[in-house]
Amino acid sequence: MTPISRLWLSFAAIGAGTIHLAVGASAPVLLMITLVGFGAAELGWGAVTLVRGRALAPGAALFGALIPVLVWGAVATLGSGLGVPAAATGLPLQPMATATLFDLFLAGSLALALRRTRRATNPATSTATERVHTSGVQAEFGPNHPESPRMGRQLLNSAQSSAGEAAGEAAGGWRFLAALTLAALVVSGLTTPALAATDAGAHAVPHGSHGLPAAPTPGTPAGHHH
Repeated sequence: MTPISRLWLSFAAIGAGTIHLAVGASAPVLLMITLVGFGAAELGWGAVTLVRGRALAPGAALFGALIPVLVWGAVATLGSGLGVPAAATGLPLQPMATATLFDLFLAGSLALALRRTRRATNPATSTATERVHTSGVQAEFGPNHPESPRMGRQLLNSAQSSAGEAAGEAAGGWRFLAALTLAALVVSGLTTPALAATDAGAHAVPHGSHGLPAAPTPGTPAGHHH
């Protein structure tokens, strides 16, 4: 898994966890326990993956990301069958849909990464690779391949590889910065309206209004003049 992939997974987990915490704060008791617990786990997993640079327990994270999706699907199906609107179940549509999008992206990416890892560690594939590598080494050291041209090619390849690695590191740094900026914009652009659609977001104090005096109500005198 590349650093950019881990970056996107971390941001998706943090976005889903934040939304689940906000929705769970006003949900019924059982749903509150479930959503708050998984929201905290998603936030922790995303932060640890971002800091440590590797996905923590990808198999468990894959199944954990799907549980809130299944819970929401079960509640929505049961509620629609009983004629209960989505708002009455304590799981508003827009926030849960956004969190589900993050969770599905997280689960799908982890599933692909685990599949690639299993293929890379397949014994048959590893044995075949070792045989090809051994055959190449034997052919290279055979009587038809002089030693001096081989050493010259190795030195040239080493110099080219060093120059390529230096250029690749510089380009990789810019790519990582661009991916970081894009991930932050996408996740915040999806998470902010989802949080605003929750009860916690509806009762939040608007930005810039902290510490300002309350507006006078109609009929209240503006002040006393002496």
